[in-house]
This record gives sequence, structure tokens and C-alpha cells, in this order.
Amino acid sequence: MNTSTAKSRSAASGAAEILREIFGDIEHGLQLRMWDGSVFSVGREVLPVTLTFTSLDSFKRVLLNPQADAFAEAYCDGELELDGDLFEAMKVADSFDEIELTTMQKFMFALRIWKLSE
Repeated sequence: MNTSTAKSRSAASGAAEILREIFGDIEHGLQLRMWDGSVFSVGREVLPVTLTFTSLDSFKRVLLNPQADAFAEAYCDGELELDGDLFEAMKVADSFDEIELTTMQKFMFALRIWKLSE
């Protein structure tokens, strides 16, 4: 494994850890595919929906500004891919509303995300 691949896997692993912490306990979950090809699930009931981050930059773009318009723009720009049933994806999106993070948690997650690099 070359250095570039190892760094990419390390960044993807760090990103996966963050996503598990944020989304791990939502009611309707999904599979997440990272830019290095690794796949994992979050949520109590994993629905047949997969969200793919095509790069570390796309991950940062969306997670550092977790608004619906940021997701939509990233999707339209091809930086996110969504596979699965639209109605199931809507259940997952509704479960995102369950997430309650304090200001300090948001700051700490943002700092960890910002520090990820390939």
C-alpha cells in the first residue's frame, strides 16, 4: 500500500468514526460508503439506502455545513451519491432531526473534521 492510499484510508477511517458518533443511534439508519471504498452502517434500523462520499473534500463540504442545501448542492455536483429507495431515504432524513448536539459538540466535531487530511 502506497503512502497516498494509506493516508486516504486513515482519513476515511477518521471520518467514519465521526459519522458513527453523530449518526450511530438514529432510528432509521443507512449505509455510508467512503471515498476509499469502505462501507459501514449507522442507525438502529438500517434501511436499504447508501450514501457515498466521493472524496474527503465532499465529506468536509457537507459535514462542516450540515444543511439541506449543502447536501443538495454536493449531490448535484456529483460529490455525493445516493443509492436506494427515495421513500426509505426520506425516513433516514427524518431521523436526522433526532440528532441533538450541543454547541460544544458541534465545535469539537467541526475541529476533528477540519483536521482530517489525505
